[in-house]
Amino acid sequence: MIALHPTFHTSFVSFLKHFNETFDYFECHELLEDYWKEVSPRHKKHALTALILLATSMYHWRRGNFSGAIKTMKTSLKRMDETKNSPFFENINYQKLTENMNLALELMTSSQDFQTFYIEVTNPSLQTLVNNLDIEMNDDLHFLIHKHMLRDRSEILEERDREKKKRDDL
Repeated sequence: MIALHPTFHTSFVSFLKHFNETFDYFECHELLEDYWKEVSPRHKKHALTALILLATSMYHWRRGNFSGAIKTMKTSLKRMDETKNSPFFENINYQKLTENMNLALELMTSSQDFQTFYIEVTNPSLQTLVNNLDIEMNDDLHFLIHKHMLRDRSEILEERDREKKKRDDL
């Protein structure tokens, strides 16, 4: 059996599509967090956590939460450096990405308005997968900016209750 390169995993392809086209950074975070839990749960120094933090930072910045955006971008950049040899960076332009992240950090630090940037995909086959992925576009900027508060949280709350009950029963 041939092993699939980790950047060809559906969650990573979806992350790239959302980051570069829908700008739904909350969804980017969710996709990569689930993927990270599959491949390296509880291992914080992982390339996926660097990208999760990047998406989180972009989400905070667009919402005007400069302190949260700056903190998470700094941590993301540190994690990017710690994991720079990861296969997760093999099919993207790592140098351009970190340059864009540093520029974004400068803009955040000087309280500049939110600006998007793209993650350049360097592998044509991966770019084809991203291009061919059909996902729903949400043009509602209010929803994208406040998604963590406007989404259906019933599953999350139920899971929290189950975990709390387990702890209480101990």
